[in-house]
Amino acid sequence: MDAQEALKTLNVKKVWFPIICGLAITGFLFYRSGKISLEVITLLSAPNWYYLFMTLLAIVLREVGHMYRLRILSNHTLSWTSCFYVTILWEFGTAVTPSVVGGGLVAIFLLSKEGLSFGRSIAYVIVTGIVDNLFFLLAGSFGLGGAYDSIFVIAGQLSSGIKAFFFSTYAFFFLYNLVMTIGVFVNPKPLKWILMRITSIGFLKRWRRSAYQLSKDIIVTSHEFRGRFPIFWSKILLCTLLTWMVRYVLMNCLMAAYCPISFGQHLAIWGRQIVMWALMLLPVSPGGSGIAEFWFQKFFEPMLGDYTLLIALLWRICTFYLYLVLGAILLPKWIHRVFTSKLP
Repeated sequence: MDAQEALKTLNVKKVWFPIICGLAITGFLFYRSGKISLEVITLLSAPNWYYLFMTLLAIVLREVGHMYRLRILSNHTLSWTSCFYVTILWEFGTAVTPSVVGGGLVAIFLLSKEGLSFGRSIAYVIVTGIVDNLFFLLAGSFGLGGAYDSIFVIAGQLSSGIKAFFFSTYAFFFLYNLVMTIGVFVNPKPLKWILMRITSIGFLKRWRRSAYQLSKDIIVTSHEFRGRFPIFWSKILLCTLLTWMVRYVLMNCLMAAYCPISFGQHLAIWGRQIVMWALMLLPVSPGGSGIAEFWFQKFFEPMLGDYTLLIALLWRICTFYLYLVLGAILLPKWIHRVFTSKLP
């Protein structure tokens, strides 16, 4: 991704579409439910302050975790300021692109402009993707044992479509992570040969150039990270685990701030978020805008009742709109920092 293309994605003007889309879907859901009332809105002004504080703490810890992981990956060559900008603008890039696209390409651009070589930037993003996907595979594995069967029941009926989509997503990420792990940590050259052979088949030739570039990126990543000490990977894995756990605990705390939640319900909320994450990968709208609100209502209305859509809006403010606003504020400052300030 060159600077011009990246800055088209990292564009402050792009915040309006996901905001309007998300709020329009939320407004429609409010209208259709007919459950919005002044009394419910008034009740939101009297939360359990302990859980509300924990919600805010979860937001901070999540970003600090991402920043610290970048520091570890770069062997502390990236400053805290650089990590802060990359973390927030990476979230911003994810929020303004379809969920399945994500902010990976934007992150490579951000890291390279913060002083890392292009190859190292690619390597960091690839390894970050591998460990993030590993968390999903670990959390999603409970569904393989039947723990998520009750989650696939929507409106009292088993949704075979949701179940099939979840397990298809799980299978895809398992195969993807397996291939990438072998390529990065075992031997990238056989993987390059396999990719080249597969894309030599007639109808797959259109992806041959992309496969070649991917194989080059994997080789660069392998050279960058192979031979790192176990303590390095222990820090990366632990940081990833805690960061993603905090990400999901945020919703638990937000719900508990307004509704009494039992321990069993906390576990159910956790499992529903894993399934929702898979459903939000559908490349329909930037950052899953509209999709997240729709599935939130489907999954949590039996638990939250009249509070459902209001808490859904608060949840999206904490996990989506927040980064659109922060990105719009910080992007011009970052552009000035890495471009204008470096001019003679």
